[in-house]
Amino acid sequence: MIVVRYLLFAVVGVVVAGVLFFALNAAITVTRDESDGIIERWIIRATCDTYELSGTVRDAEGAPIAFALVEAVYLDQRLTTRSRGDGGFRLAGSHKTCDERPEVVSVYVSAEDFREKRRVLQYDEATLDVVLDRAEF
Repeated sequence: MIVVRYLLFAVVGVVVAGVLFFALNAAITVTRDESDGIIERWIIRATCDTYELSGTVRDAEGAPIAFALVEAVYLDQRLTTRSRGDGGFRLAGSHKTCDERPEVVSVYVSAEDFREKRRVLQYDEATLDVVLDRAEF
């Protein structure tokens, strides 16, 4: 009797997994090119990533700059954050970049009493350490 119960659970599990697979596949098919096969669509979807950037903001003497504004711009996304007390920051995109993966990302860093800096990074670069110069008044 116990063997029959486990066999029934296994069969129901396989059926539910199959239904979910085909439902998700239909949802992806609606949003993807039909020339890709089922397996290719799943691989593409699984290997998509979100943009992430972390690093530090410091002054010319090496002291951390707290509350510096860090902004990354690519495609139609604009990510912003502020540096922590130790000068560290972390940006993370909310949208996966599957179809349109940018080659470069523009990063702007600014803080009160310091000159703004702009860096152009390759999309794959994950860290950025910025040194801001004091503004001369």
